[in-house]
Amino acid sequence: MLSQSQRFTALGLSSLLIWASLVGVVKLISEQLSPVLALALIYSVSALVILLHQGWPKLSQMPKIYLWGSGALFVSYEILFLLSIALSTQREQVLMIAMINYLWPPLSIVLAILAKQLRYHWAVIPGFLLAVLGLMLVVNPEIWNLAQLWSVLTENPLAYSLAFLAALLWPCYGALTRAYAQGSNAVSLFFVVTAALLWALHVGLDEPWQWPSLSLWGWIVLAGALIGMAYHNWNQSIQFGRIQLLILATYFIPVLSSLISMWLLQLQPGWVFWLGCNLVSLGALICWKSTSEISA
Repeated sequence: MLSQSQRFTALGLSSLLIWASLVGVVKLISEQLSPVLALALIYSVSALVILLHQGWPKLSQMPKIYLWGSGALFVSYEILFLLSIALSTQREQVLMIAMINYLWPPLSIVLAILAKQLRYHWAVIPGFLLAVLGLMLVVNPEIWNLAQLWSVLTENPLAYSLAFLAALLWPCYGALTRAYAQGSNAVSLFFVVTAALLWALHVGLDEPWQWPSLSLWGWIVLAGALIGMAYHNWNQSIQFGRIQLLILATYFIPVLSSLISMWLLQLQPGWVFWLGCNLVSLGALICWKSTSEISA
C-alpha cells in the first residue's frame, strides 16, 4: 500500500501529464472559437468539476496569506499563460510559448532553495544553467545570433511577454502554497475567480459569441474536467508529496508537452530542438542529485 507521501506524489505526477497536454489542446480549441471565449468555456467546466468534487472552501478557516497571496498568483498565472497560447498567430509559436513558460521548473528549484525548502550542493548551479541553455536552444536554435532572437521575439511580443510573466508567477505560487497553506485547499475558489475574469475579459473585448459544435463541446468538457482535477491534485501534492521528485519531474514537462503538441498540431521541429530537450533532461538530473528535502 502506498504511503501518504507516495500517494500525493503520484497525484502530482498525473497533474504534470495533464498539463503537458494543455498547450496543444487549448490551441486546437481556441482556433475554432474566439480566443478568450474558448478559455472561458474551458475554465468554467474546470471550476464546476472542482466545486462538485470538493465543494466550496471554508474560507474563514484558511490562512489569509495563502488565500489572498496564492489566490492572486494562481489567477494571474492562469490568465497570462492561457492568453499567451490563445494569442499565438501560428502553430509554430505555440511550441516557443510553451518553452518560455516552462522556465518555471528551474525557477522552482531556485525559489525552493531560497525558501529553505531544499538543501543544495554547488553542482545545482551548472545543472540549472544547463537546463536553461536547453530551453534557450529550443526558443532560438541560433543561440548566439541575438538579431535572430530579437526577430523571433518581435513576431508576437505580447504573447511571449505574457508567457514569460507566467513563468515567473507559478514558482511563487508553489513556494507560497507550500509555506503557508497549512493543509488548506482553495483551488475551487481560484478557478471560479479565473473563469469569472475570463468571461469579463470576453465581454470587455466585445468578442462575438460562437456556439461550439457537438464534437467541440466534447473537447471543451474533457479538457476542462482534466485541468480542474490536475490543479486540485497538484495543490495537495506540493504540500504533502515529495517536492524534490516533483520538481525533478517538472523539468521533463517541456519535452513531454512539445511531443504532445507536435502530435496534436502536426509540427516537425529540427534536430536542435531535440538537443535542447536532452540538455533540459541532463540539467534536471544534475539539479535533482544536488538537492535534498529539508525535514519539517
